Amino acid sequence: MIDVIKEMTEVELQVNYSQTYGGGHDLLGGEPYAIEVKRRKSITQGDVRQWWVQTCEQAEKVNLIPCLWYRADRQQWQVVLPHTSKLFPDDDFNCTATINPELWAKIYKEHKDGSQ
Repeated sequence: MIDVIKEMTEVELQVNYSQTYGGGHDLLGGEPYAIEVKRRKSITQGDVRQWWVQTCEQAEKVNLIPCLWYRADRQQWQVVLPHTSKLFPDDDFNCTATINPELWAKIYKEHKDGSQ
């Protein structure tokens, strides 16, 4: 997954090994996003909703934008982002967008360039 992001964005992320015992998001270096990563054999919508809550909690701790990457076996990566309007709270799963990694990379580059 780290290699996928590096290939698309040229950004080198690092695994946050301290998140296992101290909390925090999974990947470091992806600011302005707090990236959480989930991989399972199969995934339900309920799993994604639960992971989104965790992703938002971790992002709030470091004042970053929540960003959930997930993938079931033999499926493509999916990326969940909050709605950009401040009318809705970030943790409202009903106001998220699920996009492909390529679109996320374009959005990420815009954030990095400061041209939101």
